[in-house]
Amino acid sequence: MKHIKKSGIVMVLILVTALCIGCGSKVNEEKSNPSTENHSSQVEEETQATENQHTKDMLDTENNKAESIQDEIAKVEDKSREYENADWGSMGQQEMNQLTAQWYQLWDDELNSLWSRLSDELDTETKAEVLDEQRAWIDRKEKNVKGAGMVAFGGSLQPQLENDTAKDMTRARTYILAGYLADVRNENFIISSEIQESIDMADPSLNEIFEKFEGQWIFDKERGACVGVEKTETCAYGVEGSNWTVWVTGGDIISDLDVYGYTENNIIFKVTHDDYDAYYELLFNMDNLLSFAYGTSLGAMDDIIVCD
Repeated sequence: MKHIKKSGIVMVLILVTALCIGCGSKVNEEKSNPSTENHSSQVEEETQATENQHTKDMLDTENNKAESIQDEIAKVEDKSREYENADWGSMGQQEMNQLTAQWYQLWDDELNSLWSRLSDELDTETKAEVLDEQRAWIDRKEKNVKGAGMVAFGGSLQPQLENDTAKDMTRARTYILAGYLADVRNENFIISSEIQESIDMADPSLNEIFEKFEGQWIFDKERGACVGVEKTETCAYGVEGSNWTVWVTGGDIISDLDVYGYTENNIIFKVTHDDYDAYYELLFNMDNLLSFAYGTSLGAMDDIIVCD
């Protein structure tokens, strides 16, 4: 009896042990294959990331739709004022050159953004008209930037002068394109009188600049010699096909057809001859006297007539 009970106990123990070994094998098998769990977790994470991105894209879209062109430009103006209010007095010339380049880039980025949207939303005919207008503006801007830089005659100040002009003109153009886009979207877009005044000053027409210099400016009273800046239609020496003619007693005659670049303060002319180029600059100097300079290069216009 005792022998039988002992054998029975042994058999039970063997069965329990076998069952435990089987369970352990299953657990170990599951633990030894973590790729299933990791893959599932990765899929969940990727799915959640996709959903989050989708939600963000929807919110961004809604925000873009909700923001008016007026609000958009106002934000750029706020950033622009940060540059304007920078501590310029503590900067060296190199730092000022870099900062004015960034300031210009701020408005250039906004201009390009507006143009991209306009290109998508304008009808074909209007887009062609605005494109022609834009190309003419780009040409005018490039000339004005050159004219601004020439004042420094290649010195370290030149980049700042060019950046300032590019920034001012681009800001002015940005407001025009913003108005176009607002019209397309049937939005109100208002330009304050203060901003309008600064825009007008930043992007004057060549005709407006010539009007500042219009007249006969005497540089030799004994001879009655002068520099004349006159409308071609009323000028005795008028250059055919031009609107404005500039002449010097006993000297050269040039016109608005020869304009190479200009700003609100000066006009640069370039005349190409067979074997050389001639450059002229018409401006008001520091004493507010009319100055007419000549040279064979932009950096060497040192033959100067000053009119009293």
